[in-house]
Amino acid sequence: AILAQDCSRLFTVKVCFPAMAPATPADIEDYSSCGSTESSDEGAPETAVVKTIGFTPAARCASTSDKEPKSKGCGDCSCAPKGATAPQQLMSQTAATVLNPISTSTFELFKVGIGPSSSHTVGPLVACRSFAKALVVEGLLDRVARVRVELCGSLALTGIGHYTHKAVVLGLTGVSPAKVDTTQIEPFLQKVEASGRLTIGFDSDETCEQSGHREIDFVETRDVLLFAEELPLHPNGMICQALDQAGEVVREGTYYSIGGGFVNTAEELLGDAPEQKPRDFPFPFTSMCDLVRICQEQGMSLSDVMRKNEEGLRTPEEVEANLAEIWRVMEACVDRGLAKDKIGHELPGPLGIMRRAPELYAHAKGEDSEGLVSGLMDEMRWLSVYALAVMEENACMGQVVTAPTNGAAGVVPAVLTYYMRHLREKQPAHKRSPPSTFLLAAAAAGILAKERACISGAVGGCQAEVGTASAMAAAGLCAALGGSPQQVDEAAEIALEHSLGMTCDPVLGLVQVPCIERNTMGATKALNAVSLVLRSPTTNRRAMMRYDDVLRVMKETGKDMSSRYRETAQGGLAADYEASLPPAKWEEVKAIMGIKRIQVGPRRTPRKAISYEEVIDLVRSVPPLDLCKC
Repeated sequence: AILAQDCSRLFTVKVCFPAMAPATPADIEDYSSCGSTESSDEGAPETAVVKTIGFTPAARCASTSDKEPKSKGCGDCSCAPKGATAPQQLMSQTAATVLNPISTSTFELFKVGIGPSSSHTVGPLVACRSFAKALVVEGLLDRVARVRVELCGSLALTGIGHYTHKAVVLGLTGVSPAKVDTTQIEPFLQKVEASGRLTIGFDSDETCEQSGHREIDFVETRDVLLFAEELPLHPNGMICQALDQAGEVVREGTYYSIGGGFVNTAEELLGDAPEQKPRDFPFPFTSMCDLVRICQEQGMSLSDVMRKNEEGLRTPEEVEANLAEIWRVMEACVDRGLAKDKIGHELPGPLGIMRRAPELYAHAKGEDSEGLVSGLMDEMRWLSVYALAVMEENACMGQVVTAPTNGAAGVVPAVLTYYMRHLREKQPAHKRSPPSTFLLAAAAAGILAKERACISGAVGGCQAEVGTASAMAAAGLCAALGGSPQQVDEAAEIALEHSLGMTCDPVLGLVQVPCIERNTMGATKALNAVSLVLRSPTTNRRAMMRYDDVLRVMKETGKDMSSRYRETAQGGLAADYEASLPPAKWEEVKAIMGIKRIQVGPRRTPRKAISYEEVIDLVRSVPPLDLCKC
């Protein structure tokens, strides 16, 4: 009898044969073990032999020797015991097929880009840049007279607030997110609007030697369309079309911004694209438990294992330089957000929110000099101002590091800055960690969230964004303070566990309310999680849950969450705010936020039966319930 939990949990099962034994809780092997073992089992008849089949990567599976037949379903070796029956082999092959080793690099998770959103700003920019590149590579650029981009689902419903329409224009020029001069975005867009012309194309880079440019007619309000309906594969879908002089389609591409600045084509999501070569990591792992086990076997810290994996893709010097650049951009963003000359500045959009970080920072330094604040409040004030500084820069389309998204970009820099400026100096010199230790451990938590759950607010709500960022910050800080791999796992688990269920309901689609303050909460939650782990008495008792468990629950929770609470601005705080606006203010908001541009109904129909504006006006016409009279 095969006694197993869900194979997607990537852990181990016991197979009892040839005799049948009743299932008991003891029959489920602790998932932190791996490989193949034999033992007697009290719940099975004496004639039964119990084997543990490991669901770990083939390179470390001890189920068979090198001389035994290989299984097609398990890479380099078979995860099923010699002589196993067909069901046992099938189960092993299925588990190995579903649970490929992690393939995302630290430098794909941490990306330098622009605010305010990784999925709604950076992703569409990358998609349009890829489309322009394809026109150049395929020799189609000279035939293009116009370009049309259709933003669908969440990209349309919150696109204006996330500056998706601006990102589209930037992407069509071929610029990469890391090379955007944030001080020139608005002047450039104003020039395009005034002239009605846009130079599209692509400059050669490390991925492509070809380059080319062409000036075309372009009117953003005409050529960037917003459709409320979703495309079939993801809430953040978009279609790019290149048209010739006759209006015929020269090339069309469908892209999905899946979160964190990652973009897939429809073919890639459907599995029709050419299979990518697996990453040649020295220490491939499938889960946090697997990573912790590798650390134990190798006698290495979690950050060291992550570093060795990155060194499998690039030189040690390149790894260190890239990590230093990530920290440099993070710290520079914090400092820009704290600058005194930004006191009293208002954030973009109709909400009228003022920057708070510069004034709070000046006040915090004053309190520090007077010795008025200590203990917990000391940690909270610094964490808060650092997180606010990043998110206020992010709201202004400033340069940030995606960690793991832009909507959650304030958590990891806030906690890392706090460590570097306030905690590190208090450690003995030989125990002080560089920023790279923090970043590598944080990346492990973020990469697992991306590949085993999701990091997109449009798919999983804010638990997937700020929740993941809080887990990343907790993992990084725990590692920097000398925590063991098991403690890093537990710190990440605590931070994410207590973020489950958070909705993504940005008011007016802007990454301001509740996003900015929520990052401060994520930072303090990370610090609390690390404190709970490192200050708890050292015992042999294991945590009730592991990070892998909570990732699975987060994914399931996101699936159950209504789309109204997944970055559509149709429910929660967003809906409540809109319902409270007086008619005159509502008309002003609709004009500023481009709500009149959002269309509902069959795509590519010249006239819509009903516009999104009419839908939302209908909803607003229903008087809200007065809770004070209940």
